[in-house]
Amino acid sequence: MNKIEVVPLGTVSPYCKGDKNCPGFLVKYKDNNIMLDCGNGTASLMNLPDDLNNLKVFISHLHPDHYGDISSLAQAALVYKRLGMLEKNIEVFIPNGDIESDYDYIQNFKHKHPVTIYDIIGKSIENDDLKISFLKVPHDITTYAIKIDTPAGSIVYSGDTGTKNNLREFAKECDLFICESTFLEGQYRKDDVHLYAKDAALIAKDADVKKLLLTHFWPEIDKNEYKKEAKKYFENTEVAEEGKKLILKK
Repeated sequence: MNKIEVVPLGTVSPYCKGDKNCPGFLVKYKDNNIMLDCGNGTASLMNLPDDLNNLKVFISHLHPDHYGDISSLAQAALVYKRLGMLEKNIEVFIPNGDIESDYDYIQNFKHKHPVTIYDIIGKSIENDDLKISFLKVPHDITTYAIKIDTPAGSIVYSGDTGTKNNLREFAKECDLFICESTFLEGQYRKDDVHLYAKDAALIAKDADVKKLLLTHFWPEIDKNEYKKEAKKYFENTEVAEEGKKLILKK
C-alpha cells in the first residue's frame, strides 16, 4: 500500500511563539523527503540525519518567516556529511527575483555547505511516480503554490496568497489542501495578499478537495477560532499542529 506522511513543522507567522514555529511541512513518500517552506524553528522537529537524506526543500517565496531555518538545515547537512552520515547534497528550490538580498543569502549556502540550489521557474519536477508542480499565486513578492502528486494521493500547499488566485483549479479534487488562513472575519486586511479562514474554506469547497488543513496563523490567536470560521463553509477542516502527523494512503 502506498502512503504519504505529512508532518507540520511550523504553523504560525511572522514569528515563533512557545512551541509554535514559522511555516513548514515535511512530506515523506517512499524514500523522498519533501519540505514545503522552512520557517524559523522547523528544523527542530525533524528527525536528523534521516530527514536530510533525499531532501528537497521548496521555498514558496522569499519572506524570512518562510525560509528562516535554511541556515539550520545547511549546518546540519554539513555536520552529517563530515560524519559520513549524509551522502547527497540537500536540494533547495527558490523563486528567482524580487528581493535580491534574500536570494543571495540563500545562494551563499551552496559555497561551503552540501546544498544544491535551483530556481523555481514553474516547470514540473518528476521522479518515478512522484510529480511536483507549481502555480504562481498573487502576493506582494513572487510566490508559488506547490502540488505533490503520487499514487498514494495528492497534496496542494497554497503558499501565501491573495484572493485573486487560480487555486480552485490547481487544487481540484486533491486529497489534502494545506492553505494559509492569516485572518479571521472582522479583522482588517490592508492589502489582498493573504486569506481569511473563510476564503480558504470556500476555495476548498469549490475545488472539491477531500480535506482542508489550515495554517499560517497569527501566533496570539487560538487556532480553533480559524477552524470554527472555516467549518461554516467546508466541514472537513482541521488546523495544522506542530508534530501532528497526517497519513494519506491508497
